[in-house]
Amino acid sequence: MGAINHPRRQRRWCQKLNLQSLRFRNWRELHIHHQQEDGNFATTPQRVEIKTEIIAVAFADLRSDPGKELVLLANNGVFSLSTAVEGYTGNIKLLFQWDLVAAIPDQEEVEFLNSIEDINGDGEIDFLLPGQEAFGFFAGKGNEQFELVTTIQTINENLTVAQRNNQEADLSASIGINPDKGVTVELRAETPSPFTGFIETWEPKSTDSRALLRTANWMPTALLAELNGDELKDLIYLNVGDDGLGQLNIHYQDISSGFSKNANWKGSMESRGDIRLVDVNNDGYQDLLRLTGEGNEWDARFYLNSSGKFDLQQPNQIMRFSGYDVRLEFVDLAYEDKPVLNVSYYTIPVVDAIRNASINRTQLLYSTASAEPGQLFARRPNSRLEESFSAANVRSLSEQMSLQYDVDGDGTNDALYITEHGTLAAKKIDAQLQIGDTPFWEYVSPRSVFEFEVLTLNSDSIPDLVLRHGTTTSLLVGAP
Repeated sequence: MGAINHPRRQRRWCQKLNLQSLRFRNWRELHIHHQQEDGNFATTPQRVEIKTEIIAVAFADLRSDPGKELVLLANNGVFSLSTAVEGYTGNIKLLFQWDLVAAIPDQEEVEFLNSIEDINGDGEIDFLLPGQEAFGFFAGKGNEQFELVTTIQTINENLTVAQRNNQEADLSASIGINPDKGVTVELRAETPSPFTGFIETWEPKSTDSRALLRTANWMPTALLAELNGDELKDLIYLNVGDDGLGQLNIHYQDISSGFSKNANWKGSMESRGDIRLVDVNNDGYQDLLRLTGEGNEWDARFYLNSSGKFDLQQPNQIMRFSGYDVRLEFVDLAYEDKPVLNVSYYTIPVVDAIRNASINRTQLLYSTASAEPGQLFARRPNSRLEESFSAANVRSLSEQMSLQYDVDGDGTNDALYITEHGTLAAKKIDAQLQIGDTPFWEYVSPRSVFEFEVLTLNSDSIPDLVLRHGTTTSLLVGAP
């Protein structure tokens, strides 16, 4: 699943690596804790100096030596560095020159790119990187050799800069709760922009921070996704069309020539809101979901993929929800042939808010099996779970309940959530899509859990857990 345009949630696209602060030596270090055979991680990390010129890093298997190399992105080139060799001398190698759109590195944080992959299916690592004026597609030729195959401009040059940025403000609302103020509602107005995303996500620490971009405008982000059924990843991005409205652009990949300079397909669409790629009906094609709204009123529009094209004027289904922080996810359950739609949001009961300062959290599950003809999901939820929270159990609100993970390995996903005591627990989801009343599993951490993530940290196919406690992180490696 990929987000095409969402100014408030761009941090899901990439991650920041916090570097050891060694200001008195003007150094930055990347600490790598190697995983051991028993599943644990070494207490003492391997330290790799990150030179001050480096803007972003990644990992990729580029050399014949075992393991992956460190990929270093500077403002004018991409380099490889083996972590098995001490230092840079005789180790660092220039892969190719490219003037990156980001010009000045952050001295305390460095961007981590987890999207380095084989794009054209030939078994070699490729790169798709934003430059000063366009994205560059570099095809891997083996032995750390790369060829610039195509440059793609995602900006519509027929428009002036003012026209590109002339978009309506986006009004959003969030809610919170604390013992002193009770329920609080925060309204925020933002101007959405297609010039947001990819690796440039630095936030200035002060008003006199240096500019991090070479140009005055950011270019629309290009995503890779299989769109037309040929098992090759295509390019898709959203920019502004000649009519001043949002325009969806797709470049189909060709096995011999790569990507064309000009988009193979274009379609006009409203660009506000959260626009995502997701296969909603398990047909192997990435579909479009657009979530828009203001305050506590939200609309979700679904557009099915038809051989790499979309009818953007006629959504396949429209669903409306009333709540704050509305989130849509798609869950694979063993009882269902197609993904189940999971909708979660918060509401404020007026009477309870005045008396008890409470917030309700709602989980809805929609099946495809009970959908009406011509619809993707049932009009009414097949199951509904409502939980009430007050200042006494506010810790449970730090993270939404997630139905994305199979905790016990029985082949169907479970409901994973943070309890009011700051522990992590899981409930079963039955064949009627009902979430259980009591947890079947719970992990009691010495420190309260505020965020969690399920990853596969080794090759045993058993899910592992990353728990965040504010300033510390715990890793739980699953055992057979």
